[in-house]
Amino acid sequence: MKITKEAQAQARRLMRLCIGPDGLLQEDTVRHVATNIEKEKPRNYLAILSALAELVRLEVARHTATITSALPLTDEEKQAIQAKLNARTPGLNYVWQIDPELIGGIIVKVGDDVTDASIRSRIDRLSKISV
Repeated sequence: MKITKEAQAQARRLMRLCIGPDGLLQEDTVRHVATNIEKEKPRNYLAILSALAELVRLEVARHTATITSALPLTDEEKQAIQAKLNARTPGLNYVWQIDPELIGGIIVKVGDDVTDASIRSRIDRLSKISV
């Protein structure tokens, strides 16, 4: 479906209404806005809903931290990571994953930002260096 600039602009305006004073996405407000759009059916309402859904997806991803480690982390390690990330970006939701292929270290992904401190990535970088 082609989304017009007008529909994108309307979706951005609606998205701004869904952000609370704390800067976080208000789930109940998003639900209320989407229900009202669906009920009233303004011009290009499907395009507006589609654009709004994409904006919500991006906002949720921006406030989700995915931490992947080679081994399960202890509670102290998790708290230390959370404290550091909350200092930069408050209000994060955390997803903890285990990937034995990392060999060691962790990968932290917050939105589009990725910090890769794994042994596997270091080995990959060293293997790409031509001698």
